[in-house]
Amino acid sequence: MNRRLGDLALAGRRMRAGSRGKLAAAGILASAIFVVDTFTQLASAVAVLYVIVILIVDDTAGRRGIWFSSITCVLMTSASFAIVHGIDAGSETVLRLIVSLSAIAATSALILRGSADRRVVEAQARLLDISGDAIFLRDRDDKIILWNEGAERIYGWRREEALGCNAHNLLGTRPSDPFEVIAAALATSGFWEGELRQKNRDGRQITVLSRWQQQRDGSGIASTTLESNTDITMRKSIEEALRSSEERYRTIFNSLAIGIWEHDLRPLETMIAAVRAAGVTDFRRYVAEHPAWVSQARASVAITDVNDTALRMLKVPAKQDFYRRLDEFLVDPGESFATFIVAMAEGRTSFEAEAAVRTLDGETIRVLVAMRFPCRHTSLERVHASILDLTQRVRMEERLEETRRELEHAMRAATMGEVSASIAHEVNQPLSAITTYADAARRWLRRDPPDMEEARLALDEVVVAARHAGDVVKRVRSLLGKATPDSAPLALGAAVTQALRFVERDLATHRVALSVDLPERPLMIEGDMILLQQVFINLMVNAVQAMEAVSAGARRLSISAVPEGDRVAITFADTGPGFPPEVAARAFQAFFTTKDKGMGLGLSMCRSIIEAHRGTIVLGDPPGDGGTILIRLPVIA
Repeated sequence: MNRRLGDLALAGRRMRAGSRGKLAAAGILASAIFVVDTFTQLASAVAVLYVIVILIVDDTAGRRGIWFSSITCVLMTSASFAIVHGIDAGSETVLRLIVSLSAIAATSALILRGSADRRVVEAQARLLDISGDAIFLRDRDDKIILWNEGAERIYGWRREEALGCNAHNLLGTRPSDPFEVIAAALATSGFWEGELRQKNRDGRQITVLSRWQQQRDGSGIASTTLESNTDITMRKSIEEALRSSEERYRTIFNSLAIGIWEHDLRPLETMIAAVRAAGVTDFRRYVAEHPAWVSQARASVAITDVNDTALRMLKVPAKQDFYRRLDEFLVDPGESFATFIVAMAEGRTSFEAEAAVRTLDGETIRVLVAMRFPCRHTSLERVHASILDLTQRVRMEERLEETRRELEHAMRAATMGEVSASIAHEVNQPLSAITTYADAARRWLRRDPPDMEEARLALDEVVVAARHAGDVVKRVRSLLGKATPDSAPLALGAAVTQALRFVERDLATHRVALSVDLPERPLMIEGDMILLQQVFINLMVNAVQAMEAVSAGARRLSISAVPEGDRVAITFADTGPGFPPEVAARAFQAFFTTKDKGMGLGLSMCRSIIEAHRGTIVLGDPPGDGGTILIRLPVIA
């Protein structure tokens, strides 16, 4: 068989070579025979030589060419006979004509009869070159005697370069089996198949799937070996990449800190499809009305793989001991799995829910299940779920709840002290005013004679301050109790002017120069007059106290108000030492103070009051030394 393939290939190459030259030679030969037969006196059947012409044409032309050359030779023989002999030919001459025509006819018939076989030969010869595999023939010394175009493409050596070379030396053949094993297989069955590592002309290593077929001669000795090789280098690279990817996947799969188990959801998919085929479209309602179907669906889900974290989570020693079905360890009444069915039936891409599962020793733990469904038309044979143990989180939430209750109790106790401290701080200014005016009234009454009018005016101020103190207590308690301030339209200028009445004595005592710059047009704001006055008083008293560190002539307090769209910016600026960065960062924190006997509630209460009026209070950036506090409040349009 191998010798036959070699002959076919060689025959095919012969038939493709030099066709034009042979046709020209056939034409010249036919003309020469015609001349000799017509214009010489040879007493022989010269026309028989036309058989050579037909044989030449047979080697190059097809069936039509053979028919054409045969008819042409017959016509040329007949024409030559007619020219030479006419109608007076003798019997011997006619006999030579008959012999010549018979020879031409017989040769043509035989050639046409074998043309079908030659076409098969040509097709088989072309097939060797059309094949994408490398096919070559080796003799008993492993020398290459046939080398197809597939071998040229795969290995890079042209046919003329490869013929006569030792195949194993040329290709650096390294078989997967030892050569002794291959020789034994060829001796037994005449056939071997396996993988070979070879090299191409560029020195690049390739892997081929090789099939060897050995042919023996009549004496049983191996004569040729046909080798057919398929290049599988790319396939082997892909397989190696897949193996590496699988190894990396397995490493990641088993080393993740969260549990992962793998489901086979195909039976569940079939059940959902059957329900949908029955006309069900509302799966949420269906699962709620058919709990038995939900239980059956849960039992259909098989667990095909788990990672090491999942084993530890459910206290299972080895994979072979893990649960086989989902219903064996999913212990919730069915809510989470019913939700999962709805998500899957509605074609969602992901699912997440909490569930309760049973460990191997019977303990029930809460877990968070997260799953991403494969793309549509993708098999649901291996669907992964990520499982997070919520046991520690649940315990932490319980401890946080207990701590929260304890903290609420402590905060209630602390609030009592904070309310008392806040009230004491805010009432301090009115009480100081009461003391001042009461002392003044007593001095007016001690005069001889008593100045009753001045005493009456001083006592009126005592009454005003006392009422203000009561209002302050009421407002502060309401504010700490989160009540809404008593809101009413009021003039900003009036609130500032009335607040100044309570600090006039402090300003005079500490020799502080006062500058007030308010718009001529009254600015109306909405708020609680008492609380806003208390803010202004606190800020002015703080400014007076801060300027004790500077010389008397340099003490100035500036109060200004500037409209800013739908708000008004109120600035309190002093020439004191200002706010160092470490103080500015904590200035509005409750109980933070830089004063030896301070309570640290002034600015904190100011911020609470301003924020209750939908405003803001911040530390400003003064152009020079000193401290600046900026308040912004909404104005009434």
